[in-house]
Amino acid sequence: MSNGIKHFREKKGISKAELARRVGITRQHLGRLEEDERKLSAKWAEKIAPFLDCQPQELLFPDLSQIDLTKFNSVFEILKGNDPKPESPAIALDADFLERMVPDVSAHNLRFMMVDAYQANGLVTKGDALVIDTDDSEPNRPGLYALDIAGVVQWRYLSPMTSGAVQVHSDNSAANNETVDPKDLKVVGRARLRISTL
Repeated sequence: MSNGIKHFREKKGISKAELARRVGITRQHLGRLEEDERKLSAKWAEKIAPFLDCQPQELLFPDLSQIDLTKFNSVFEILKGNDPKPESPAIALDADFLERMVPDVSAHNLRFMMVDAYQANGLVTKGDALVIDTDDSEPNRPGLYALDIAGVVQWRYLSPMTSGAVQVHSDNSAANNETVDPKDLKVVGRARLRISTL
């Protein structure tokens, strides 16, 4: 599947002809876009997406549209040894796998989180899985941190400064980085391992 038009059209339960009528193009034109005989541009994705109740990027990147993030809307514990398996939906990572991937895993309180929103920072994206160290709640080393901002987890790259302040790197490349007092940040934990789902 080269784009997500067919997936979202069938999910919505409408025909090619009906979608073409709503968008204001011919059925043949829509068919060429859907079958990737004509490359789906960002402009066309923006025109079509509102009629399919999705985002333009979900049409352009169909793998993203296949991720059911409703199953991963909270933080899941990492299983160790004979711990009972959580009720589904959930994800469990084997402790042996983590010990190979994350140094000193047994000495830390690790949790598993899904990135459930688009991030402009380029470090993580919607659908990525991150193992975070909740013991690392003070930004005393550079890294990607989960911050509680108005009750929503957001990911920011933080750099401690020699002055004791912390530089919060902006999601927007056109904006300046912000310098803040570390006491003003509500840090959930520092990312130790990223698992891309795409």
